[in-house]
Amino acid sequence: MELERWAELSAAVSAIALEIKRRPGDVHPTALIVRVHLWSALHDRPTCWACKAPNWKPSTRPAVLPDQSTMSRRMRRKDFMAFLQRVGERLNGKAKSGWVKVVDGKPLELPNHTSDRDATWGRGVSRISVGYKIHAIFSGNPMPDAFAITTLNVCEKTMAGRMVKSLGGCGYLLGDTHYDASWLHDFCHGNHHQLLCPRAKPGTGRGHHYNSPHRLQAIDMLEMPRPINCFGPDLYNQRTDIERDFSQLTCFGGGLAQLPSWVRRIWRVRNWVMAKLLINAVRIRLNRRKAG
Repeated sequence: MELERWAELSAAVSAIALEIKRRPGDVHPTALIVRVHLWSALHDRPTCWACKAPNWKPSTRPAVLPDQSTMSRRMRRKDFMAFLQRVGERLNGKAKSGWVKVVDGKPLELPNHTSDRDATWGRGVSRISVGYKIHAIFSGNPMPDAFAITTLNVCEKTMAGRMVKSLGGCGYLLGDTHYDASWLHDFCHGNHHQLLCPRAKPGTGRGHHYNSPHRLQAIDMLEMPRPINCFGPDLYNQRTDIERDFSQLTCFGGGLAQLPSWVRRIWRVRNWVMAKLLINAVRIRLNRRKAG
């Protein structure tokens, strides 16, 4: 299974390498830096582990491997993340965003005694903790339609607005009660999406403050008795899909488990999480291929 996933990843990296010109002065192409990073992430090992030839299988080992200092320097360049994003787009194939999308955030917690200078305190899993967070919008494709990795104190509503702005197409965006804000309903509508999320206290009054007409529409859709209109509740039942998406991202060998001790500082966290998203996308592609 490991070699099967690696073959899929390697093929995507090779295809993107053909489309990108090598920067003058680079001893190693960006594709090689990406391969080494993905090989370490696939095995849940630090980058320095993948810089040593004995830790590769002969059939997968590149002819030349960069050293750790080169990896550390090159992984902080913009072209490295841009290459990873191109790989993600290729793994998605020709799939387009679905008309029903789901938004949520997943905390990436660190130990309370961490000395990571970038990590911040915020709302974690049922407690106040320190670390980072991945914000994502899914619609059933191997890769998220949009995602961002931030520190733990960044507001989920703010990030939802930024991600919606980058989405194409139109449709419904399903979220939990954290996303219930009139400004976000208006913003989503301006970007061709109807936000659908329940109120913290359904069935109560609507107050005397400004209520977005699109928020009122969402309230009517979700709180209208099912015998009158079951479309809203049935549609919102699909929100649990993102719980499964996040669960499947973490519940397989090589998935996004707790951040390891060598993944500290936000640029390392972003590179690590991106690699895990690509590995998960490969797993999904292989499973769908076998099922089909």
